[in-house]
Amino acid sequence: MKGHIFILLEEFVTEVAGEEVLYDAFEACSFDTNTAFVRTENYPDEHLIELVDIVINKIGITLAQAHFSFGKWLYPRLSGLLPKHFTDYTHPAYVLQQLDDLHHIELKKLYPDALPPTFQYNTLSLFEAQLIYTSARRMFDLVEGVLAGMADYYGVQITVTKQLNWQDNQNCAKYSITYANGVEL
Repeated sequence: MKGHIFILLEEFVTEVAGEEVLYDAFEACSFDTNTAFVRTENYPDEHLIELVDIVINKIGITLAQAHFSFGKWLYPRLSGLLPKHFTDYTHPAYVLQQLDDLHHIELKKLYPDALPPTFQYNTLSLFEAQLIYTSARRMFDLVEGVLAGMADYYGVQITVTKQLNWQDNQNCAKYSITYANGVEL
């Protein structure tokens, strides 16, 4: 996992639970947390998992709640880091339509060794779409949280229904999306 995600996680935990929880979690980790995470460095996924597990135990929430909340918090921050041609829209559908390109082209420019998920966006009508997410990391609740963050960011009400194990693939989920404000792509 990229250090950038660790840095964002630190900001999130500090904002929602306080610095004391973050520092206590760092002290409880089995890996070295004495040096700051470097945005461009790779760190084992297991380190992120361990840190998140410690934090959720300290604040008393489930992993699903943590992933969703982090995803919702995350989108506005990530949108400020992305090229404007990916985010300068009035509706999340435009961004979702480009999401796979964003991960596999732009992300790879910054982090050539990144292992991004894949996204397939299918427009079904002016008001309905589906997003297919595939990743061995299985961050299904985080993706759902990012969708909620996008809804808030763009001011467009979204209803999302998640179907896990899409097409019998445990690494895949289908998100059926209904927009209150339709959009023609």
